[in-house]
Amino acid sequence: RLLDPHFVLRICGESGLARATVHVYGILGLHEEAVEVALRRGDVALAKHNACKPAEKRLRQKLWLRIVEHEAASGDVQRITGLIRESQELSVRDVLPYMSDLMTIDAFQAEICECLDSYQGQILTLRQEMDDHRRALQAFKEDLKHAEERCVVISQDQACEICGAPAVRERFYVFACRHCFHEACLRALVVPVLGAERRERLFTLEAMRLEHQAAAAGALAGTVPAMTLAEVEDELDGILADDCPLCGHLMIQ
Repeated sequence: RLLDPHFVLRICGESGLARATVHVYGILGLHEEAVEVALRRGDVALAKHNACKPAEKRLRQKLWLRIVEHEAASGDVQRITGLIRESQELSVRDVLPYMSDLMTIDAFQAEICECLDSYQGQILTLRQEMDDHRRALQAFKEDLKHAEERCVVISQDQACEICGAPAVRERFYVFACRHCFHEACLRALVVPVLGAERRERLFTLEAMRLEHQAAAAGALAGTVPAMTLAEVEDELDGILADDCPLCGHLMIQ
């Protein structure tokens, strides 16, 4: 039968078995306690061994900084620089707050240069990413401009895909796939599948369009719709003609 690790930990503590206590703390996942006991025992190698165990990077950094704080009391710069290299978690910036004011920057010259080189590499990478995003944005703007300038030519007798009547007899929509629909026919297809919010917005826009038409005919005086007619028409187009109902996502639904 396996022993209870908490019982083993209590026995090790009562017996003064510091190294065994550190190992039991490690088994229990109490890595901070393991490092503290190892440092109190003066066993830096054991503390470093336990500082590498946590899976979380932030906790590993915290444990290595605790070792740095312990070693900084000796004033031995070589030990500190050695810890930076050995940990693979720390940089000069991380350890500087633990350094004595008596230490000179020359002691960390190599590490500072390495840190600056790393920053330079990161800056170059970020600059490259910014350039890539800028090019992508420019390409998107050009595609959008071409899309706005694109036109579809239809014949005079082009029929509405729903009712079969000539499309040009009334307001109609034509998609890049060359499917044509009267606005009323398209509306009958789209409205039933719209969400409640977009459906209400569609009704509001249609009411605003009627207000504009009444104002233009002189039948509506003294009131000005909240949006211009062009804005109303653009938003209506965005709802009704978002995608072709015969070969777009509406057909899949």
